[in-house]
Amino acid sequence: MNDTKAHKIGFDELCRVAELPEHFVLEIVEQGIVEPHGDSPEQWVFSTHMVMQTKKAVRLHQDLKIDWPGIALAISLLEEIEQLRTENAQLKQRLGRFTHC
Repeated sequence: MNDTKAHKIGFDELCRVAELPEHFVLEIVEQGIVEPHGDSPEQWVFSTHMVMQTKKAVRLHQDLKIDWPGIALAISLLEEIEQLRTENAQLKQRLGRFTHC
């Protein structure tokens, strides 16, 4: 997703959209699960992707009772797996060009 064209929201709006108290959002940011733009919560701006990441983190926290550091690790690993799958598909496509000749 291209964050420059994505809808952006502030800290208070993220709390409302994700239905989270402020301290949960602060913990999610502190753990590096999302990285808002801005110097303080009053100035923070979150992209649509970060909103989805926040909701995913909350689901993991509530459904699986994973602590925030564990969620940060799990999300990082899930993103890496997705990146590797994408790269693998691209490499298979490139390889296919050579094997069909």
